[in-house]
Amino acid sequence: MQLKISSITNLTDARFFSAIGAHYLGFCFDVLNPNNISIEKAKEIIGWLHEPVVVGEFGTHQSKEEIEFIAQQMGLNEIQLPYEHPQKNEFIFEKFLLTDDWFHIDNQQSSDFFVLRIGKDEIDELLKQVQQDGTGLSDSLRSLQQFICNKKVFIETDFTKENIVSILETLQPYGIQLTCKQEERAGISAVDEYAELLEIIGFS
Repeated sequence: MQLKISSITNLTDARFFSAIGAHYLGFCFDVLNPNNISIEKAKEIIGWLHEPVVVGEFGTHQSKEEIEFIAQQMGLNEIQLPYEHPQKNEFIFEKFLLTDDWFHIDNQQSSDFFVLRIGKDEIDELLKQVQQDGTGLSDSLRSLQQFICNKKVFIETDFTKENIVSILETLQPYGIQLTCKQEERAGISAVDEYAELLEIIGFS
């Protein structure tokens, strides 16, 4: 299973995820996102890592020209865009498309990967249905399973120690995405929390 990390803003998180072998390390360059990072700080962090595969994460409002400029400055080969980005089909990078609405994705839409954010209520309902021996699955859940089966999908949701195994066994995604939390203060991150969660699924 692949592991993608999103919204890295500090060296502690970056070094931890790099050391455990995360496949993709995401840095958000959308200034409207509270987890955004400057080009200079991202470069400084990346300089401490061993051959990371860096994904530049961008917002709907950012133009193709702005994204390509940042990608050039960062030496990026991979980018992540919202599914709603009006120019999403014009980029030549390896591409992740982020969405929380798989039900309305065009089956013909091409992308190297999809990142699917599933809300807590939806996950709780999904697990509830599965616990009922799979009977009476909703159209929404069947659609979700079909989408994941046909695409390379990373799942992001409210993973907990109690639900992560059930979610992965039920959906069998290509990978998962974890979004980093902001440091409480310099050098204090949620590394222990990440480590405990990943150890449960044998990724440590």
